[in-house]
Parts: sequence; C-alpha cells; structure tokens
Amino acid sequence: MKTKTVNKLWRGCVSIRDYEWRDAIKKGGIKITHGNDTITVTADELSHLRPQGKFIQSKFKGSYQLVDVPFVPDNNQGVLI
Repeated sequence: MKTKTVNKLWRGCVSIRDYEWRDAIKKGGIKITHGNDTITVTADELSHLRPQGKFIQSKFKGSYQLVDVPFVPDNNQGVLI
C-alpha cells in the first residue's frame, strides 16, 4: 500500500499524479492523509478512476495528468492497528 500526504483539498477531492495512481494500483491501493483525516483507496476503486485534463509539464522531467480522488475520511473507530 502506497502512502501520500496532501495539503490541498478542492471540491471534496484530492489530486494525485497519474504515475502515482499507476504505482498505487500495482501496490494494492493508496492511503492519503490530509491534516488529521485519512482515506484508504483500494486498487479496485483506483482502477475506476481516470486521469483527466491537459498534460502538465513537470519542472524537472516529463509531463503528467492529475487523477481526482473523492476525499471521504475513513471511520477508524473499531479498527485495531
């Protein structure tokens, strides 16, 4: 499971880059943290999402698209770690 911390939330979604999205599908999902809230998105849920919009030029190398993931925090009550 891949982990990522984001700082921006827009219209109830967080954006991840397309190469992070592909990597998260291969690793079985992604855990995204925004402030004190966390969501867990499985690889199956990620496979239903698609990159959208225009390609953005990276300031280092290559380009990428963004994938918007709806941000609905997990209810961690009752989950033992």
